[in-house]
Amino acid sequence: MSTDLRQTPKNADGAPINATTFEDTFGLAPMWEGEYHEATAGSTNIYDTVVTTEKRLRGGWYELLDDNAVVGDYVEFSVVDKDDVLGLFVLFGLTVGVDVLELRKYVKKDYVNPVNRTRQSFIGNSAFTVCAGLYLRSTYVSTGSTNVKFKANTLAYE
Repeated sequence: MSTDLRQTPKNADGAPINATTFEDTFGLAPMWEGEYHEATAGSTNIYDTVVTTEKRLRGGWYELLDDNAVVGDYVEFSVVDKDDVLGLFVLFGLTVGVDVLELRKYVKKDYVNPVNRTRQSFIGNSAFTVCAGLYLRSTYVSTGSTNVKFKANTLAYE
């Protein structure tokens, strides 16, 4: 019997044994949170949701709820500071109540498929911390002539 610990373990028939591992969630529980939106046709639609408790954001998804999306529409998701929670507005010459500091865009120009209304997921292999007081921003850019109904969900650990 070999004592090489790098060797792949095998069962009695000699086949490799593969075992799943659990992800470390730092003692936090998963929380799925969704929102319903109706994007105004032919415009950029921005929806901000304040973060009320610190969380570790992992990903999420969006889903079209009607047949009104067109080729050219896209979604984006980001974390923004609107209230100078992090104290960075002075550094960048920004004004509270006027400016928004985008801290992280974790989905950039994901063009929607107007013929596929199934859930479109975006999940990372890790999570990042979002402080209370910041905002989760969902953006839907509509290039069509009819309003679009959609939902956006996030997966975070709290």
